[in-house]
Amino acid sequence: MSATAIQPHPFRPLTDEEYDLIARNLPPETGGRGRPPRDRRRTLDAIFWVACSRGPWRDLPREYGRPDTASRALRRWAASGHLDLLLTHVAHRTRADALWQALAWRIARAWRRVSRVVKVSQLVLAKRLGVMEALPAHPRFLPDPDLSKAIQSQVIEAFKTAWEQPPGVFAGFGRLLGIAGGRLRYWRLR
Repeated sequence: MSATAIQPHPFRPLTDEEYDLIARNLPPETGGRGRPPRDRRRTLDAIFWVACSRGPWRDLPREYGRPDTASRALRRWAASGHLDLLLTHVAHRTRADALWQALAWRIARAWRRVSRVVKVSQLVLAKRLGVMEALPAHPRFLPDPDLSKAIQSQVIEAFKTAWEQPPGVFAGFGRLLGIAGGRLRYWRLR
């Protein structure tokens, strides 16, 4: 769980110390597929500008580069798991971690921005970390694999004595499994 609440704040460009901290937790600039951004720091500032402003990518000011470059970099870092690593650092920060505390809002908002395209396992990780600001919806609307496993074990036991089960038991299990899978319309379509 998140050690302290994340306080929202307006966008500001990264400081040298903040950039160095984030850059250590991102993939190397060379050696990957595709062309890397020319200026990684500017790309990060663009990502955080959009994340903090909540506006569309097309509203990104020109000084931060092309919107599609920043959006692509954010999706790549989410797919590679590096954005999850940053979110984990944010979740485990303490009040003494001044740099992570300063970055927490921007990282959480960037993760939320890309939450529509991440895998369900990454979404469950964010939910378990307890960084509410990064979640695309209230946790009750997100998948719950622990509940799913518990219900599945109950269904298996009920099938062993299916003829003894009262009417409607399996329909109830089906509804519970639907709840455990999350309410897709609340978090994927926003």
